[in-house]
Amino acid sequence: MQAEHLVGRNAELDLATEILRQEGAGAVLLIADPGIGKTALAAEIAARLAGEMVVMRVHGSPALSAVPYGVLAPYLLDLPVEQATSPVAILREFWSQFEKRRGGAGARLLLIVDDAHDLDEGSTQILAELVTAGWARLVATSRQRPGLPAALLQLWYDGLAERLELHPLDRESVTELAEKTLGGTVMASAADVLHSVSEGNPLLLRCLLDDSRADGNLVRRNGVWFLTRALSGSGEGLAEVVRNRVLRTSEAEREAMYVIALSEPVPAAVLDTQVGRDTVRALMDSRLVLSTNGPGSPLKMWHPMYSEALRQIVSPARSLQIRQRMVQHLLAEPPTAEGLLRSVSWALDCGADVEDEQLLQAAFLAAKLLQNPLAMAAAGKVRSEALKPRARAVMAMVNYNDGDFRSAARLLEDGAGFLDADPSGPLGAGLLWAAARAAMGDASADIVSDAKAAATALVEGRPSSDPVVGLVGRHARALELAALAHDGRYEELRAGLVEFADGLGEDQPDLVMNRVFLLAMHCELLTVQGQAAEALEAGREALMLLDEDTDDLLYFSDFVLVRYTLAALESGDWEAAAAALDRYAASSAMGLIVFGGDIQTLKGMLLLRQGRLEQATELLAPAVEALRIKDPQRLRSLGNALAFYAAGKSGDTALAQRLAGEQETAAAGGAYVEALAEVFRLAGQELLSKGSGLVKLRGLPEAGSLHQLPGVLLQNLVLRMELGDATASESVQQTALSMSGAWAAGWQSMATAQLGGGGEALVNAGNLLAAAGMPGPAAVAFDKAALSFDAEGKRPEARQAAVLRDVSEASLGDALVHDPSIEADRSVPLTRREQDIVALAVSGLTDRQIAEKLMVSVRTVEGHLYRSYAKLGIRRREDLGAAVRH
Repeated sequence: MQAEHLVGRNAELDLATEILRQEGAGAVLLIADPGIGKTALAAEIAARLAGEMVVMRVHGSPALSAVPYGVLAPYLLDLPVEQATSPVAILREFWSQFEKRRGGAGARLLLIVDDAHDLDEGSTQILAELVTAGWARLVATSRQRPGLPAALLQLWYDGLAERLELHPLDRESVTELAEKTLGGTVMASAADVLHSVSEGNPLLLRCLLDDSRADGNLVRRNGVWFLTRALSGSGEGLAEVVRNRVLRTSEAEREAMYVIALSEPVPAAVLDTQVGRDTVRALMDSRLVLSTNGPGSPLKMWHPMYSEALRQIVSPARSLQIRQRMVQHLLAEPPTAEGLLRSVSWALDCGADVEDEQLLQAAFLAAKLLQNPLAMAAAGKVRSEALKPRARAVMAMVNYNDGDFRSAARLLEDGAGFLDADPSGPLGAGLLWAAARAAMGDASADIVSDAKAAATALVEGRPSSDPVVGLVGRHARALELAALAHDGRYEELRAGLVEFADGLGEDQPDLVMNRVFLLAMHCELLTVQGQAAEALEAGREALMLLDEDTDDLLYFSDFVLVRYTLAALESGDWEAAAAALDRYAASSAMGLIVFGGDIQTLKGMLLLRQGRLEQATELLAPAVEALRIKDPQRLRSLGNALAFYAAGKSGDTALAQRLAGEQETAAAGGAYVEALAEVFRLAGQELLSKGSGLVKLRGLPEAGSLHQLPGVLLQNLVLRMELGDATASESVQQTALSMSGAWAAGWQSMATAQLGGGGEALVNAGNLLAAAGMPGPAAVAFDKAALSFDAEGKRPEARQAAVLRDVSEASLGDALVHDPSIEADRSVPLTRREQDIVALAVSGLTDRQIAEKLMVSVRTVEGHLYRSYAKLGIRRREDLGAAVRH
């Protein structure tokens, strides 16, 4: 890692330089696992102090660890051979080299010692004596194990050194490092993946970035970097790092690592038998191998990427030899999911035979964990004709998530497997097939017609008492109901769900699947009808059933999650929405790659409803790019509309204009999602070009019954209120009053307060909105309250309302776009600092230039400007000049 890309170490850097600058003896001991960045930090310390001290470097080496004073050889070239073992002579010669470099300028000596754990004892003593005598400052890096040499550790015991233990980078630092390395914005979900897979290790992160760019996995669109598939350990950069580390171990240790990487997790007792306890202990001491759950538990490699890289290094023939030796010691049925997947993957790599049942089990599990290559490989090896429909369902799921909807549909149509004619088959395949057909653009009527025809063919010749007849009929009817929801025919759906529920029996093999389906459909229906709290409860019950049931409910988790999240957003239960979205990545980082665009779209909608405009824009603009590649939940239309609206509202005209030409109009995600997209799209048009969208927004409820339903109508009305439509408040009050959930209640109170016009009512509304986790609308309510109180001559109340507004704005962490219907708040003038910053902004300086001039952070400048916008009654920087002159 290059020094200029050092991130997340400011506290350690400041402390280290402070210690080294102080009078008397001083040393800094940097302790960390390999790749954490101790060498980079030492280099940055040296760079910062290079103007004050003479820097001399010493590099520990395993090859020289047994050679007395071997690492000091570059500074001892003029030392006579007969004095080569004299510590005094060596110390004198080393000091003379320093004096030559100092050139009589009186500078101090700074020793940078890398890999101090590999120093020989003699060299260590020399270095320690230089520090103890106050002749030199020292920065030494060392791994946790074997740790620092005794002489350097003694400096710490004696109070002459500070020991700094470096930890892996947090998520924010990983994002910063990735963006500095790539030179652009990294999509939030991609940053989450990079943090998860690298575990905050900067060296591994750099390898992953370089390798992913090289193999085309990490791509850039419109300035945004995102991942298109799982991160691989097969890249040359990572392989080189692993090879370098493996070559430093003994032959026995390398053999042990191959065994562990190929068959992990490996029972400790088995590994002791195969490679010897001393070898295992040495690898654990070197932090190359870890215990999975304490002493005696199975062992695995220190990092998953190391395992994958090692498996790439081992030849197939060598891998097969190790498997033949290990297979008798490993369980036929591994007790953990990880063990099962590794066992089957290893067997497939070696060409070893695996039973069909285990192949199918591994395929289902791999598909759920989004380990797509393994899922396809295992499913493709299933030989049993009875099990092949289930295997095809797995492959269809993989194709669907990859965006190959046609292949997914064809796999499921083979033998009409999408209707789950086999009671023991993969439940949910029918809904997956219908989703794939809809994603291809097929009409719901055609999908239902084909399902009915397939159902008729499947039951032909069977007596009505045959359980298969009822099973196929129920599944075909479920597809009809799903089509009704997709088309927005919710009144018909309500009646159909009642009928469907009446036909269920406790003894039916597909009962769990049907109960989950019913709950998911009720969740969507109630959300659209404005009963969001009840919808959320139905969705929560469906998720609980999925968590409890052990059957292979393929695709159902995705089917339920998107509906549950939309219900949570409609309800205003932000925590429930965030928790639901976190489920996508709960079992595998790959979930953030496959569903990244969909996740960020829904998170962006959450942030917009809270009034967190800047954060929403940061998520939504990249989401649009990711949704072009992968969109399994088919939210691209909504994502584009939300990003377009957020860009327009934040004043990013260039982005808004670009997105204006990319708006999706196809309702592939379903009528409800498309209705939400349409209202945001029209609101965005109004922001971009006044008068172009508001009239259409007003006309939507008369144009179609779906836009009359509370779950869609209220969003329309709220956007109209935020656009300055004074006629929308009364409708918001009436519509929200019939709805459940904190989001509707907050806006109902806001509309009621605005219609009443009193400052006290507006303060109460602001308090309710703030308590509901909606700081943006709360700030608007408090702002209006301050104006109302000011007009009534109630200056103390006006000041208090302004304070509440500032508190809400501060909690936003970004810009509050001032309500366009409000005049400037003259009761709360600009502070002196705000006046200074506004003056500099009007003069043409950027935020960064202002920050540098005033010696504050860019974030501080942004915060003062945003508060100034609200006080001046404007929405963007371009309006500052006119507002100040006025």
